[in-house]
Amino acid sequence: MSFLLLQDDEPQMIWDALNNAQIVFHPNYGSTGQINYAELQAVKREKEVILFLDRNLLSSLMSLTKNGDLKDEMEKRMIALLMLWSQMNQLPVSAGLAIMENASKGDDSLNAKIELKNFNEIFDFYPTQIWLYLADGRVDTIPKCNFSNTPYENTVIYHKSSDHFLMNYASMLHLVNLYRNPDLNPVEKVIAFLKWNFDNLLISKYINTYLILLFSDQNGIKAPKHAKSNMFERIDKGCINQAWDLTYLSNWSTFYWDESKMNEVFLFATADIMLKQIFINTHNGGNLFNLIDSVFPRKDADRIIQFYTEKMTNRQKPDFGEHPKQYFKSLIDKEKTHLKQSMGD
Repeated sequence: MSFLLLQDDEPQMIWDALNNAQIVFHPNYGSTGQINYAELQAVKREKEVILFLDRNLLSSLMSLTKNGDLKDEMEKRMIALLMLWSQMNQLPVSAGLAIMENASKGDDSLNAKIELKNFNEIFDFYPTQIWLYLADGRVDTIPKCNFSNTPYENTVIYHKSSDHFLMNYASMLHLVNLYRNPDLNPVEKVIAFLKWNFDNLLISKYINTYLILLFSDQNGIKAPKHAKSNMFERIDKGCINQAWDLTYLSNWSTFYWDESKMNEVFLFATADIMLKQIFINTHNGGNLFNLIDSVFPRKDADRIIQFYTEKMTNRQKPDFGEHPKQYFKSLIDKEKTHLKQSMGD
């Protein structure tokens, strides 16, 4: 068992530091990345609260524990703070989705299961106190974890793409094609994407938020990496990366949408600036129409909202057939073809 010795004011300092960093989110208990202590304790009395990490945080944690240090000083202290806070509050930490993202680049789940086993060994290897010392600067390095590098024994398949990812991937390909189109203005691009989305896929509130923030040119919101590249492979890689970022949020939404009937509550940790903005603008008090009103001129906002409202009226969801993954992959292939054609390939 690991013990944590804290001075009188240190628990509050840890909470304040975590909330100032804005790295832990939940639509009800932390929509702006600031978790209320009393609310979390109340929830913990009724349910198990689990913290899951995005890929960037997991990669940083694995690198820190493998090497005993990180080049980025702020990143190192942030990882230590997150580990300290989660263990101080006895929150299980999950890396499942982050491991799936990395595994999706390969053809089997072996490396994913090795990474999962190594991840679990971190919690047995390090006493909680060391995260406090690393977070507050009393130490600059930690011992290197002696990983077993053996696979975790379970039957989970980590490398197979989920429906959420495939839908997000198709969406990013279509979005980039519109983004590159010089003949459409931003409002026309928004409406064209929404029409395509209504006709082909389920509606994602996170994609809607990203769409509106991107085409209204908000600070910190960027198109998928290499969106303007002349090389299809680079554009495709950027779409995959952006799709994975959105998949964290869309997958997570399946955990919390009916949380009152579940025995678990899932918090999400990320340091990604764009993911934070998408989440905050989705959940911080308003709805999609409020967001549209706030970022577009009145005439443009009215046009988008009117289109959206008309499309939602008596809308029938698209039929994915008996094999949804096959439908999504076919749509991805079509979007790739359209994108290549627009590039002159």
